[in-house]
Amino acid sequence: TGDKLNNFEEILNETNNAAEEVLQSPIKATNEKLCQKLSQVEETGPTALGPALLSSIALASKGKKGSKVIICTDGLANVGLGGIEDCVTEEEKQECFRFYEKIGDIAKNEGVSISVISMVSEDCRMDMLAPLAEMSSGELLQVDPEHLHENFASILSDDVVATHVKVRVKLHKGLQFRNEEEGTLNEDKSLLIREIGNANEGQEITFEYSLKSSKALKEMKD
Repeated sequence: TGDKLNNFEEILNETNNAAEEVLQSPIKATNEKLCQKLSQVEETGPTALGPALLSSIALASKGKKGSKVIICTDGLANVGLGGIEDCVTEEEKQECFRFYEKIGDIAKNEGVSISVISMVSEDCRMDMLAPLAEMSSGELLQVDPEHLHENFASILSDDVVATHVKVRVKLHKGLQFRNEEEGTLNEDKSLLIREIGNANEGQEITFEYSLKSSKALKEMKD
């Protein structure tokens, strides 16, 4: 509460300290208590999405690799870290975007996938939340509330089959990748090394390539 919602390290430390107690029992032993807690939750206006997300990732990282965090929201994050509603200037928007990018990076490194579900017609600024799903190999969905259970079932059925995945793609030396970050390319742009992180069954990656320049081809040795 209060200032704690704006303190990244404090939220992380408190969650880590409580993790052992919170996760000591399996869901079959705690489901009744969890259902009671959920039934007591009341909507009061503020949406502390950032702090809740950080705590969830910290808890999920203590479980097995491939754990999932599913965010279901019908409004803008407007309290604490990652507050989107008050981002007016470009600098504020970039700072907010970097926060969610940082969370996505933590999730990828911990082998946790994040999926974000928002309600259709609600302004949740999915563009800000996109890095969460993209970096952790989760899903980004806008759904009709009537079909929410179907989307939950779909996300839960898409298991993470590997974590900390790194893909290496090597082209013929007369070809080069294009539209890739310079830091991912080697061997005169003929070798691509891409950090995937979490991988799901059926996941695909795409890339573009082209011929090297005529000059480079002429100078090439067999």
